[in-house]
Amino acid sequence: MFRLRIFAAWAVASLGFHKTRSLLTILAVALSTVLLVSTVAFQFSYQDSLSRSIDAMGYQILVTGKGCPHEAASLILRGGSIPMYLQQEVYDHIVRQAEVRDATRFFMQSVNSPDGRSTQLYVGIDDNFLRLKPGVEFQRGSWFSSEAANEVILGYNVAEYRRLGIGDTVEIQGQKFTVHGVLDKLGTQDDGTIFLPLSVSQALFERRDRLTGIGVRLKDMGTAAAFIDRLYDLPSVQVVRMSQVQSTILNTLNGVSALLIAFGAMCLIVALVGVFNVSLIAVTERTAEMGVLRALGCSGGTLFKLVWSESLLISLAGAAAGGILAVGLRTTVDRIVQSTLAFVPAGTEIAITAPVLLGSCCIVVALCLLAGVYPAYKSSVVSPMVSMRGA
Repeated sequence: MFRLRIFAAWAVASLGFHKTRSLLTILAVALSTVLLVSTVAFQFSYQDSLSRSIDAMGYQILVTGKGCPHEAASLILRGGSIPMYLQQEVYDHIVRQAEVRDATRFFMQSVNSPDGRSTQLYVGIDDNFLRLKPGVEFQRGSWFSSEAANEVILGYNVAEYRRLGIGDTVEIQGQKFTVHGVLDKLGTQDDGTIFLPLSVSQALFERRDRLTGIGVRLKDMGTAAAFIDRLYDLPSVQVVRMSQVQSTILNTLNGVSALLIAFGAMCLIVALVGVFNVSLIAVTERTAEMGVLRALGCSGGTLFKLVWSESLLISLAGAAAGGILAVGLRTTVDRIVQSTLAFVPAGTEIAITAPVLLGSCCIVVALCLLAGVYPAYKSSVVSPMVSMRGA
């Protein structure tokens, strides 16, 4: 313990010779830590949210109108209108196929608020919706009383934000609808959705017998290739596996993450150069003192540890400050990253967990210690006579 106090006192005294330089180096280490922690935390959160959103959809294959399949899937995942429609005959054809276990139809339409600041998503659904949605439960109320009822089922967030309950009315396109159910929280885009009976939503938005998409769950995914090939014989049909959507989106995210990590690596290199310079300059400026210490019997190993303790102090201070900043700036960084990416699944946020925070800080500390090896080694081989004579 006594030796540790000596090392700590030496490091503090050495860094105190040039306070501004030391503080700037600690700041560089802290900023590198913030970027590393935020990037890793967002990557993990994005992957979890995307997997959860796709699993919550309940189907393995999405059938939409002709166009870009991944764009259509992304719009459905984040809740947006798709300007492509299918005919009812496509659904009738799909449910007759032997490979199909279940299929559900839906019609999506988003409507801007009068002030243009927000958008409400409306989704028309059929009776198969609940069968394909694992884990969907009603917090209050129940399913529509009939397929033609002027009733709505609210997502959890819509009910909470608008303070609506069973029996309250909602006005949509000038018509009154009664709240018949409120879903429990799912952590997906469904929490912000208002659901209507399929035929009612089609008539409300003047798209009778039109479908935005058809979700299909197969009995065996091994038959998916043959099933999809047959669907392409139908006119104006686009088919995509949800697993392919997930892979494509994650590949795009990996590219963005690679750029962020590269930028973070550059910041970390700058910080490491700063640590290296601070330690090396300290060794140069205090060569005479080290020569005296060597003449008095201090070993090279002890000098190595003394100088290396400066790198340790800088790295610990920078990592600690960076960790605190990352937690404090989490909301701001999350808002910036989400506004930059074209698609972010519902529920995605920078969730800084203890393993991510500790792991990132340990990486920063280890690299800073590595940067301080050479200056510490140079101090350990100081010649007492040369250093004292030069002083």
